[in-house]
Amino acid sequence: MGLGRTRAVCLVGLTGHLVEVEAHLAASLPGFSLVGLPDASLAEARDRVRAGVTSSGLGWPSRRITVNLSPASLPKGGASFDLAIAVAVLAGAGVCDPARTADRVHLGELGLDGRLRPVRGVLPAVAAAVAAGFP
Repeated sequence: MGLGRTRAVCLVGLTGHLVEVEAHLAASLPGFSLVGLPDASLAEARDRVRAGVTSSGLGWPSRRITVNLSPASLPKGGASFDLAIAVAVLAGAGVCDPARTADRVHLGELGLDGRLRPVRGVLPAVAAAVAAGFP
């Protein structure tokens, strides 16, 4: 079992809210679940993230992966969570140091080829991260 954590930011209007992204990797039949009130565009992240990670030359863990976006009561959407989900999964798999990813904020959309793409709302997202004590 592996557990990886990082942070992302959810925008509600122009206000950013910190979201903890947790990835739990269990020794079970391979699968991917995304929980924590994702909308349809965020639910598609599982396919973008898997393709982006493998296209980058990293192995995708052959485990049961559950990604939790907390707090669950906050609606989340868009592709800006892709990078945070990928980092949390890779930390849970031991590819990244879980201690170094837990206190970081990651924003970005992953292309299917592994490239990082810009997202909207970076300024309020960074302001929310700094206000919450993240450098």
